Amino acid sequence: MNSGQSTFFFCDVCDTLYRSNTTFDFVRYVVASKNSLTRFLFWSISSKWSPLFYALILWNKATGKDWPRWMALRFLKGMSAEELDQKATAFYSDFLIERSNAQVFQQIKKPGVTTILLSSSINPVIQAIAKANNFAYFSSEMEMKNGIATGNLQTDMTGRKHVVAKRLITEQAVTNFGVITDNHSDWELVKLAYDRWIVISTEEQKFFWKPLHPNFILIS
Repeated sequence: MNSGQSTFFFCDVCDTLYRSNTTFDFVRYVVASKNSLTRFLFWSISSKWSPLFYALILWNKATGKDWPRWMALRFLKGMSAEELDQKATAFYSDFLIERSNAQVFQQIKKPGVTTILLSSSINPVIQAIAKANNFAYFSSEMEMKNGIATGNLQTDMTGRKHVVAKRLITEQAVTNFGVITDNHSDWELVKLAYDRWIVISTEEQKFFWKPLHPNFILIS
């Protein structure tokens, strides 16, 4: 697959651009200033040491719904759009920057390259990243009523990245573009791309992607 410079890149965020599950890490960042009961409840649904976490994972597999994420977002219920944006900006500065994957940034932050973030993470966080780096973005959107978060999603990008990419490249008449991701669920998106880049942490992870003949970025 081509490894030259594309002028148009779609980039995943979680564990690709940053070593972070940005939705859960953002909620954890918000919850850190709450009372001990709230912190414990969040720990119980997000920690690998919690029996409830594994029960939710099993329920996720049985129902097809991402219950850990759904429950995590409930902790943001009642926050205003302004509060979410302020927290997301602080989260980016305090937490995310030091977890950036430099090799990915080197690939997409070049003169003449237009980068669009495609992420299933929530819009306050992805917007903060995009604003700080002069990227465009499409993400899952939190539901707001009268400017207040309901704790639910209005739109979910999960499984829809390739649909959004198809629409954008048609609208922009783009013929050659790149994709960078680590997600197996982005197979259809990667298959569309002219310039394919996969972020991996072990050599064994290459086997899944071999049929698409991508380039690899090994993050240790």
